Amino acid sequence: MSNTNDQPVKMTLDALRLYPGAAMYIQSQSDGSHTRHKVQFIGTIKTQSVLVTLPFENGKGMWMQAGHTFVLRGFNGIYAYAFSSQVIRPRAHPFPYIHFSWPREIDCQLVRKSLRVEVALPAKITLPDNSSVAVTLLDLSTPGSMLDSPAALGTVGDHAKICFTVDFEGNETRIDLSVIIRNIHPKEDGTGFRIGVGFEAVARNDALILHYVINNIALGASA
Repeated sequence: MSNTNDQPVKMTLDALRLYPGAAMYIQSQSDGSHTRHKVQFIGTIKTQSVLVTLPFENGKGMWMQAGHTFVLRGFNGIYAYAFSSQVIRPRAHPFPYIHFSWPREIDCQLVRKSLRVEVALPAKITLPDNSSVAVTLLDLSTPGSMLDSPAALGTVGDHAKICFTVDFEGNETRIDLSVIIRNIHPKEDGTGFRIGVGFEAVARNDALILHYVINNIALGASA
């Protein structure tokens, strides 16, 4: 579905093509709580229910009352989505999970490529001469990142490689990308440089992971 103005759109659950294990956040609408709890999407019984893992609070499974309404939010790699649903019933076997009512429609927002989140991720830059420099990613977006580096890494327009690890569905996933130096600014305290880099020729799988991680961080920051 295209949306050139990036306005919210309505979609069906099937159209989102969620995969088992995808992270979601649920927030109660029945008790006025503003807390979002992270769960995992398990699957669906089509047109009948949505299955997600039971959220835990202080190490204990939350009590979920049938009929209570929750908002379920997540990101499928392209769209940030949200929908209201009611608890049908919790189950304890073969593991704790919940049946939520099937949503008739889902509010979706195309995630702009310019979405940028603050991070503090260790990374390694490999220069054309094969030397490497340890840096820190200060922010992250799909087009690029701002680095905290002890060295200038070259000049504007130079190319390099960067690798860093992100948390993707609870697994440490390594990202290796080609970058171009966009700008270089000495830090005021003289301890290094702030360097803006752009990501180049990003593979589809890496792009989807970046979209997921960035939106997940943004969702967590607003929880």
